[in-house]
Amino acid sequence: MGDSVHVAIFTDFHPATLGGVQTAMRSLRDGLRRLGHRVTVFCPPAPGSVPSDTETVVLGALPVAMSNGLPVVLPTRATRRRIDAAFAERGPIDIVHALTTYGCGISGARAARRHGIPIVQTMQSRDDTVIAQYSPAPYLSALTMRLVHGWFVPLRGRPPSDGDDRIARLAWRPLIAQAQAADRVIVPTRHFARRVAAHGVDRPIHVVSNGIDDELLDRVRGAVDEATNTDGPLRALWCGRLSAEKRPLEAIEVARLVEDCTLDVYGGGPLADRVRSAVVEADLGGRVRLHGEVGQDDCLRAMRGHDVLLLTSDCDTQGMVLLEAMAMGLPVLYCDPELSETVPVDGGVRAPGRSVESFAAELKDLARNRIRLRSMRGALAEHADEPRQSRHIEAILSVYAEALDAPNLSVER
Repeated sequence: MGDSVHVAIFTDFHPATLGGVQTAMRSLRDGLRRLGHRVTVFCPPAPGSVPSDTETVVLGALPVAMSNGLPVVLPTRATRRRIDAAFAERGPIDIVHALTTYGCGISGARAARRHGIPIVQTMQSRDDTVIAQYSPAPYLSALTMRLVHGWFVPLRGRPPSDGDDRIARLAWRPLIAQAQAADRVIVPTRHFARRVAAHGVDRPIHVVSNGIDDELLDRVRGAVDEATNTDGPLRALWCGRLSAEKRPLEAIEVARLVEDCTLDVYGGGPLADRVRSAVVEADLGGRVRLHGEVGQDDCLRAMRGHDVLLLTSDCDTQGMVLLEAMAMGLPVLYCDPELSETVPVDGGVRAPGRSVESFAAELKDLARNRIRLRSMRGALAEHADEPRQSRHIEAILSVYAEALDAPNLSVER
C-alpha cells in the first residue's frame, strides 16, 4: 500500500494494560506508524492511572468489570456520540480495524456502517471453549452474550452448527455476526480460519500471524545472553493472565509433582490470591516464585534465563507467549493440539493430555534428559525471526487495500 492511511483500531483492552491481545495490538499499532500510517485507538479506560495519549480515544465504561478485571464498554448513544465526534475531529478515517468482538468491537462495526468506512475484523477468541469449560454458568453466560451482541449486531439466518452443543452454538453466534458485519476477516492461524469458515462466515478470511515489535525484540536480544543450565533444577516459566482459562493453578500443581524443577510465574489477574494460597499450602515457596504483572520486555528477558515454557492453557487460538518463546529460543511444553501449528516442528513437546499428570510426566522427562532441550533450542533458532511484526505488516496492509478497493459491505442498511 503506497499511500498513507488513517486506521481506527477498536479494542476492548487499553494499550497500557498487560496481556497477549494488548501486546499484539501495540505491535500492530507501532508497526503501522513506523511505515507512516496514522493510527487512532478506541478503547476502554485503563484500570488505575496511565499517561495520556493524544492518539487514544477512551470510551466510557460501566462501573462493573469483566471477569478479567478490565472495564466494560457498551455501544450506547453516549458511546456513539463520542466516536462520531472523534471521527469528525480527527478524520478522515480510511479504515476501521476491530480487534475484539465485545463492546468496543461492536462499536467499531457500527461506526463503520454509519460512516460508510470499510471494516476489517480480527477474530482470535475461542469463546465457545472458554465459556463451556471455565464459566461458572456456561449456558447463562453464552445466552446473555448472544442476546446482548445480537441486539447491536443482528445475524440473519441460522448458521451451521458443525455438531456443536447448545452452549457452543450460542457462543459462536456473536463471533459469526461480528465477522459477517465486516468487509474482511483476519485470523492468526489456519486452523481457526477453517473453524470460522465452517461456522458460516463467508467474508474473505485472511490468515495473518500476530507479531512482536521489532525494536523491542532487538533491544532485549542485545541486552540478555542465553543462560545455560546443565545440572541444576529444571527452570520452568509460566506467563499469562491469572484466570481460569489459562490454568495457572494447574501449573502450580505440576511444579509440586516435579521436584527437580523451579517455576517462575509472571502475570496478574483474578486468580492471583488463589495462586498465592496454592503456593503456600503446597509449601512450594522455595521452588515457585510469583513475580506479578510485568511488561513484555521483562517477560522476554526472563525467557532467556529459563529452560522451558510451561503453557497449561487449552483454549488459545495462537498465544502471544508462544511467539515470544519462539523469538527467544525457549522450548515449549503444551497440551492443545491446535497450537502445534504455531510451535515449530521439534521446537517443543506436546503432552498427551491436558491433565496435570500428563504435564508432570513430560516435565520430569525433560528434567532427566536435558539434551532434548538443547535439540529444541536448535530447532527454534531457525524460526527466531518469524514472529517479527515487520514480517506480517505488509500482509495486514494488503488486507486493508483489498477492503478499500472492494465494494463496501459494511455500510448501514
